[in-house]
Amino acid sequence: MNKELLLEKYIKKAVRKAIREAEEQAKQAEKAMYLVYRFPGLKKLMEDLMSPAYGRFVSNIDLVAPKPTTFNVKLVNGEGFVIKYIGKGNFIVKVSGKKYDPINLGDLERASDSIAALLELNYAPAEGQEKEASAEQAANDAGLAADLEAAGGTPEVPSPNATPGEITPPGEETPPEEETPPTA
Repeated sequence: MNKELLLEKYIKKAVRKAIREAEEQAKQAEKAMYLVYRFPGLKKLMEDLMSPAYGRFVSNIDLVAPKPTTFNVKLVNGEGFVIKYIGKGNFIVKVSGKKYDPINLGDLERASDSIAALLELNYAPAEGQEKEASAEQAANDAGLAADLEAAGGTPEVPSPNATPGEITPPGEETPPEEETPPTA
């Protein structure tokens, strides 16, 4: 195999992976928001608690119990809270073991603050998933690099200063970036 074919194979594989990840995220978001659209009062409550952009911070909403209808809301950082439907369009929100009645404006604000505090606890669990994905990608890259080296070349790696899609031509290496000393 020549370099061009291996590079083309590598690019196709990377594009397929990116498309697959985007589709999985879209399916997951659609599944997570299914209950919100099925229960209109829940959508209004989520908007009151978090904002109309609550979908960015919610990873999943599960129906936990049928009576009283109880929803478990998982946030993007792995934390969560519970919402119970108590009838006649009313809900109770339980965050970190404390119950809040969103009909009362003060309780709604305290519940909103508690949810914000949950989001502040640890906002970066996705890094662990990224590390797993990057380890998987590194293994795939190592296999393709071995194929490329066997074909008589070295893998072409984008330079750190390159714009996306720009690849350093073979035989031309980019100089390392200069390090600036930390300021005291």
